[in-house]
Amino acid sequence: MKRITLGALDYAVAFGVDRALRSLLLEGRLSAVGCLVASELWAREFKPMQEVAEKVGNRALIGVTLAFSGDRVHPVSERMRELYHEKMPSRGFVERRAMLRLLPDEVFAAEADAQLTRFTFLMNREPDFVAVREGLMERSAIARHVLDAIERAGFERPPKIISPFEPGLHARRLHRIAAKKGLEVLPKGPALPETVDPEDLHRKIRRHFDGLQDVTFVHCIPAQVDDRLRREEPREKVAMRQCQWEVLRSDRFFHTLEETDVFLN
Repeated sequence: MKRITLGALDYAVAFGVDRALRSLLLEGRLSAVGCLVASELWAREFKPMQEVAEKVGNRALIGVTLAFSGDRVHPVSERMRELYHEKMPSRGFVERRAMLRLLPDEVFAAEADAQLTRFTFLMNREPDFVAVREGLMERSAIARHVLDAIERAGFERPPKIISPFEPGLHARRLHRIAAKKGLEVLPKGPALPETVDPEDLHRKIRRHFDGLQDVTFVHCIPAQVDDRLRREEPREKVAMRQCQWEVLRSDRFFHTLEETDVFLN
């Protein structure tokens, strides 16, 4: 039987997303959820997730998704706010600065520390894993800040790392670097197929996990769509969220996992 880590990394980005993720966790239809502690909603949404985490125990991974860029997130550390005020820079800006080795290292280190601390303090638990929003951990400078921040945090049980790379040279290099710090990396698999048709998604899931390594992380974006989410996101993405929500909460999804000999890790 193959173990797959099916997870979402955007808890606290929108109420409709959060409701869906909590429900799927409780029903055993997700095995990992990453929390965006830099979002506006985190201060309101951490408590319901804390209650869910206590109920699911070791049956699911509850982690933190560090955000250094993008919309609907704001700097947590004083150093980041001083530099970028109340908005995070764009992904493109951070990538360009990282490629040119022009990132303000002390600022990004402080932000990584602050977000890890905010998760641990409000959730009253250490993160089971750490991911980075928008794939920025592909940049070595960002990866270094994340791994160093985890080391500085001194967690009793080191969190796993969600790899931004599918299997290959870059993934192996990240595994080696993390292993030197005593950290396990979960390999990245292809995200759930991008479709707005539930029947199409049911069909594609039957083959989606073929050939993946054990405990591979497969990303998904389910949500209970509401008016606020419709205003904030493109219509196509909202439709994909709704489609994934309908499929993952269905009995047919569990039957498909059983028939394909897949176990949600």
